[in-house]
Amino acid sequence: MMLTVEYGAKGTLMKLVMLLWAVLSIPAFAPVAYCQDAVMVLNHQELGRHQRPAVVFGHGAHSAVIDCLRCHHDFDAYSNNRGGEGQPCVNCHDVYPEDGSLSLREAFHLQCKGCHESFISQGKVAGGIMCGECHVRK
Repeated sequence: MMLTVEYGAKGTLMKLVMLLWAVLSIPAFAPVAYCQDAVMVLNHQELGRHQRPAVVFGHGAHSAVIDCLRCHHDFDAYSNNRGGEGQPCVNCHDVYPEDGSLSLREAFHLQCKGCHESFISQGKVAGGIMCGECHVRK
């Protein structure tokens, strides 16, 4: 016994297949719509004139191996990471903080170098830890 389905209008089956494909593919492309640029230049005007070239940061490469909350963090009074909204670092880290918190420059260096050193100590491939390895003169 064979079950057959007949459609009154030509192409109805194809339309259903395409609709199903569209609905099922949305979750696959949603993260791309909400992520930052794959490569960005860390050149905050708030820091003024840089002594070294700005850092070219591969956001896409980093986000593929590091949890977003590692950088986009929000610490409470007890140093618990409450997450973050992906806002610019300067929203929380002032260039010259008066409250004893990390400056924008210190936050960048501590975050980037600390993570690179951690990866290196685990025998993993990581970016540089010396100035000229990130601040590359062209």
